[in-house]
Amino acid sequence: MKKYFYSNGQEKEGPVTLGELKQKDIQPKTLIWHEGLDDWKEADSVEELRELFELSPPPLDTEDDTLNATDTKDFKPEKQTVTESSHTVRKQGMFSNPFSFDGRIRRTEYGISLIIYVVVAAFVNVIVESGEAPIIGLAYIPMLWFLWAQGAKRCHDLGNNGWWQIIPFYGLWMIFQNGQPGINEYGRNPKG
Repeated sequence: MKKYFYSNGQEKEGPVTLGELKQKDIQPKTLIWHEGLDDWKEADSVEELRELFELSPPPLDTEDDTLNATDTKDFKPEKQTVTESSHTVRKQGMFSNPFSFDGRIRRTEYGISLIIYVVVAAFVNVIVESGEAPIIGLAYIPMLWFLWAQGAKRCHDLGNNGWWQIIPFYGLWMIFQNGQPGINEYGRNPKG
């Protein structure tokens, strides 16, 4: 497990895990170091910490848009750093980035992806085997990229690295298992 050190420029603290680091009051310019980095980097330039500075919470969903007394007794707002790159996180639709390996997708999108792959692969097989247009076989390259990208994102939704999809029969698990609730190290829950 990767251990992180952080510093405000005066003293260093750590080692801590990624989860512990996210609980600390780090700012975009807090210096971070972990094994594999040549030198200290600012927190907003460390890939696994970027989401802390880019995400902003959705608006509160209350009937009169104000918190009542029962809501406020346990309410503790989190510190939020506003940067130029801050933006409101919008819910993404299905297949918004089908060839990207970043993020998370739901079971439904993964299942539809498998169906699309099988139908297109069957169509390409018929054309290639007929010998009329063997060059169409190159269509397998983007098809496999699409399938692997969607599989990696589904693995991320389960809290696992994308390489887990090469485990035999793990694809069945990805179809039936619920994703992790809330935010994990790969992003927000796609169920919103």
